[in-house]
Amino acid sequence: MIQGFLWTLPDLLIVAAFFLFFALLGLVVSGLGQKILGRVVAEPETRLVDRTQRGLRAFLVFLLALTLNDVREKFVRMDAEAAREAGEIKQLHRILEIDPSPLAAQERVLLREYSRLIAEDEWETLGAEPPKLSSRADKVLLELRQMVKSRAMSGREVEGIDIWAGLNQLEDLRQGRLLKAQSSTAPLFWIVIVLMMFLECLMTTESKMNRRRKITLGGYYGSLGMIVGLILIFERPFCGSTRLSADPFRQISQLQDH
Repeated sequence: MIQGFLWTLPDLLIVAAFFLFFALLGLVVSGLGQKILGRVVAEPETRLVDRTQRGLRAFLVFLLALTLNDVREKFVRMDAEAAREAGEIKQLHRILEIDPSPLAAQERVLLREYSRLIAEDEWETLGAEPPKLSSRADKVLLELRQMVKSRAMSGREVEGIDIWAGLNQLEDLRQGRLLKAQSSTAPLFWIVIVLMMFLECLMTTESKMNRRRKITLGGYYGSLGMIVGLILIFERPFCGSTRLSADPFRQISQLQDH
């Protein structure tokens, strides 16, 4: 229930929520660890803990930054693939403009309707849980394939073969988009991240906490929380204000016959 409410918030509030949660969690765990285990007093142990903590902290930041870069690259690739798919639809529309027959005009109408449903319906279904393709777009694409199939099988019109091949390519791009929408970071990764943060929090027991150190420590853990929030936002490319743009498909749906 809380998770469902969280993803209805704007992305900025989601990042802020992760910042506050991780900041408070880091401070609470550090305080509990200090009360239960006590401060490390011996100098050699203090140095050992300090070195271990620095190494763990550096690796934790590196791991989160690397994951953020990966999901960001995936987001950019999906945006480029969506633009490519829209370009394929537009090319099919141009091929059909050569044919003045009523059949070609009807096929162009279906292409525009398909583009509209991709932008308005499929973007929503891919952002749902679990992600799925639009059944309405499926019906339009099936109707279009049936109309083009007779052209391709007759072999008398080169346009029919080209359009049939183009529709097959559109289907491949569409299935690829679904697979990417369904993929996410493995749960084991987050278990490791939580464990590393927990151990790193416990190591702060070597220092006596004052207000300034609490603010610094809370800011550090809050920053890690913001990175986690950004990773989860980019892993949901069809949700929120940072989602992929469907404008290329909307533009095609507004094309007019010449």
